[in-house]
Parts: sequence; structure tokens; C-alpha cells
Amino acid sequence: MPVPPEVLFDRFFRTEVPATTRQSYKGKQDLDVLEPALRSLLVSIQESLNEALRSERKDIAEHVDHGPFHFDYVDSTVPNAVAFVHNGYSFIGVTMPLINKLLQVCARLSRSEAITTVLGVRLPPEERDALHVVLLRTQLNFVVCHEYTHHVHGHQSIRESGGLFNEILEDHPDADMVEEQAREMDADGYASYLVLFHLFAEGRAHSIRLLKADMEPDRIQDELLFDSFVAAVGGFLFVSPPTALDSTRVYNLVHPPQAARMDNIMKSALSWCSQNRPTLQARMSTERFQMIMNAVAQATWGMNGGSNWGAQSAFLQSREGSEYLRKLQKRLKAHVQSLGRNQAI
Repeated sequence: MPVPPEVLFDRFFRTEVPATTRQSYKGKQDLDVLEPALRSLLVSIQESLNEALRSERKDIAEHVDHGPFHFDYVDSTVPNAVAFVHNGYSFIGVTMPLINKLLQVCARLSRSEAITTVLGVRLPPEERDALHVVLLRTQLNFVVCHEYTHHVHGHQSIRESGGLFNEILEDHPDADMVEEQAREMDADGYASYLVLFHLFAEGRAHSIRLLKADMEPDRIQDELLFDSFVAAVGGFLFVSPPTALDSTRVYNLVHPPQAARMDNIMKSALSWCSQNRPTLQARMSTERFQMIMNAVAQATWGMNGGSNWGAQSAFLQSREGSEYLRKLQKRLKAHVQSLGRNQAI
């Protein structure tokens, strides 16, 4: 009788990862120990994500061969998301500290008058848990789709670190990590497409119902959904302390700076809009984007140590920063073009 994927998921952490890693990653999270409302929400999200992963299209040319997917939660001491292959399965895990951080972010966003005003959410304060749920689902969908991309675009087979492809922000002194950063940008961009397709299709009715926007015209509903995506993903990136940059360290990071990641995500999101909702592309001006991000910063202020992306943005606009971005975009373009040669059979 086949071993269930959730059992294999747990065994991987208990038996396959190095002992030093095992101190931080203990195994599959037992959801039964959580308080009932949180357990119910996480079970619902897990079931919907695993159903979507099971029903993925098999005919996408740029996808590499991969085993069946399983998503689960990790009992851990660090906020992280991981991708790994074990016993023929392509696993995606999100640790409970990351879940808790996202819960805090979404709680702040959903209670913020600045956020509800800029999004046009008309829920009374006592009903804003619904906005909390919509934002949390979007953030988790983005994180899981980012890890999914590491699998289907072949990143997992390229980078192995104790068997885990992880999302902890880190750097490698004296190492040029721009190729690694390009893969992270690819994962962000592809995740943006996937999350928006879901949000405007299968997830639309549920989100609109939670936000009590059922009676609004389709145009208003579209604007609300897209703006909520920007706020959710912006909140996810904003609460990590911004990395201090210089002309050397920027090349040593495993992940691109948050400001560069958000810029890339917005380019991908607006590209999606150009193909599917052109009016949203025209509406999302630089000024509107800044309004949403300012509201996100105001709502979550202090969670990242009380810093904004000003210093990062200033560096990226400098001569050294512009040269770094040119090299990063060149690597990203080459990586995306190479995917056509990695066709899944």
C-alpha cells in the first residue's frame, strides 16, 4: 500500500535533512494542536491548494518533468517556505512561524483605515476578518506558487542545500549570486501570473462574497481584486527588514532586494492585466501603486524594524544599482528563454 504523501513529508524532515537543519525543521505540523478557527482556516487553504496542485495542466511546454505535488505545513522555529523532492513527490512546505507572520501582517492590513480606504473596501470594522482571510489566501497562494515554480522551472534540480530550496533571506560573501537571483525573479513573476489567474477565476466568487462586493459592477470588483493582490504581496515583502546594499553586497544576495522584487512582480502583474484586464493596466499608475504601498507601510510599520525601502531604491537608481539591474535582467531573460528547451514530456 503506497505511503501517503503527508507521511513522506514528515519523514523527510525527521530522517533526511542534516542534523543541524533538523533543529529548526522538526516535521509536519500537527494542526490539531491549533485553536479551532485557525485550524479550520489552514485546513481549508491546504485542501484548496492541494486540489489545485493535483489538477495542474500537464501540457505546459516550459515545465520540466516533476512528481505529483503535496503542500503541507512545517513544525519549525524559523519563518520560511521550502521546496524539495522526496520519494518521487514534489513537496512544498510553509513553516508555522511564517504562517504566524502572515497572520500578523494581514491582521494589521485588514484593520487599517488607510488600506480599506485605498482598496475601496466598505466592510464595517467588526467584519474586517473577511478582508484578513482574502489577503492571507492571496499571500499563501503567492508563496506556494513561488515554490511551485522552483519545481516546474527546474530550479530545484539546480540548487540543493540539505535537500531544501528555501526562501530565507541570506547572502554569500564573495560569491556572485545573480544567477540565483534571476531564478527567484522568475519564481516571483510566474507566481504573480498564477495567483492572478486563480483570483480572477476560481477564487473570484469566494473573495467577492467575503468582501460583500457582490452587487458592485464587474469593473469595481476587478479593481478591488487587483488592488488587494498588490497590497497582499507588498505586505508579504515589506515586513522583512530591508537589506543594506552596496556595489558588492548586492551581488552576494540569494534573493534580489525587496524593492527590485516588487518592481518585477508589478511588471509581471501588469503584463497579466494587458492580456486579460487592459483597463486595470491603465489604472495602475505609479501614483496609485505608491498610494497602496504607502498604506501597506503605514499599516505594518515596525514589523520590519521600522525601515522602508528608501535606501534600497536610492541605490538601485544609482549608477552601480542600474548596472546591477541590467545584469540581473539579462540573466533573467536568458533563464526564461532557456525554459523552452526544458519541455516536460
